[in-house]
Amino acid sequence: MKKLQNLKIVEKHGIWAIAPVIIFLVAVIVFTSFAVSNKDISKGMNIGIDFSGGSILTVELGSDILNNKTEYNKHYDYIESVLTSEEIADEVVKYAKEEYNINLTKSAAVASISYVQTSGSNEDMSLVIKYDNISSTFDTKNNDLTTYRNSILEQKIKDYYDTNFMDKGVTVSTNYIGATASASLIKTALLAVSITMVLILIYIMIRFEIWSGIAAIIALIHDVAMMVCLVIIFRIQVNSAFIAAVITIVSYSINNTIVVFDRVRENMKKEKAMLLGGSIDNNRLVNEAIVQTMLRSINSTITTMIAITLFAIIGTASVREFALPVIFGLLAGFYSSLVIAPSLYCLMKNASDKRKIAKRDGVKNEKPKYAGAKNN
Repeated sequence: MKKLQNLKIVEKHGIWAIAPVIIFLVAVIVFTSFAVSNKDISKGMNIGIDFSGGSILTVELGSDILNNKTEYNKHYDYIESVLTSEEIADEVVKYAKEEYNINLTKSAAVASISYVQTSGSNEDMSLVIKYDNISSTFDTKNNDLTTYRNSILEQKIKDYYDTNFMDKGVTVSTNYIGATASASLIKTALLAVSITMVLILIYIMIRFEIWSGIAAIIALIHDVAMMVCLVIIFRIQVNSAFIAAVITIVSYSINNTIVVFDRVRENMKKEKAMLLGGSIDNNRLVNEAIVQTMLRSINSTITTMIAITLFAIIGTASVREFALPVIFGLLAGFYSSLVIAPSLYCLMKNASDKRKIAKRDGVKNEKPKYAGAKNN
């Protein structure tokens, strides 16, 4: 513990900023490269249909097929090959040029699968596949290109099952999902996160002091920013599960930060009682608080990481889309609670103390004024 206290953690705030800056720059490069290559800024992130809108393909195959792993894989592989077919993409590109004089790229015409699940039971059990619409950068206001592509995909799959599974009577359908509801979901999510941060700031300012509150909020913003950057880098789909992950991390990481600041407050109370009004070394006390709470933060983070990592390994695709951002957030929260938030607190607290001392010394050195004094 003593060796760690001698590291002067908060004094090295410049070093702690290096890792977040590098992650941010890498995310910017990845975002830019995907946006430029696809000629669509929305492609910089892997945005799911919850936010961007999309299409849903439903193929009613029955439980005898979908509950059999071998059969399931065989049918899914075929449907996936149709959705990602370059031949169909070429046909859509040709249609866009001839009918609307739109220079649609092949990469934008190929469907990108974002979500797969089964629904229903017995003979009504269906394979449900969600995939993206053609970007609004290329498509018409009425989404004619997406509608045309969906009709081709649906007919192609329907013809296959009518030919090869005539006795089974497989039902195939597609549905279009617009982005209007997605915009409402984003606004609601941002409002929820913003209100949460404001309430946290008010609570910490009442419980501790203003500098603790500001440092904690900046640390939370850091955690969310790192989650977003790592999601961009690893191309994890951003959907409603990601919003749930953000709210989870905002609630979780602030707990570690409050534990550190609570220990800082206790240390300062003891120090003031001993000094009886003397000056306090903020850096030393905060360093001590970090070391005293470090083991607790490590243990709580590891135990949570074990559980969420198991979810990411054995869970479905939708579970992983929640678990992986949470893992990123846990790591970012652990980092910010131990080095980012305490360092910011010390920078602001030291600056505030210096201003108070300068103001106090200025008042002491001011020449006294006497009533009735005459000007020379």
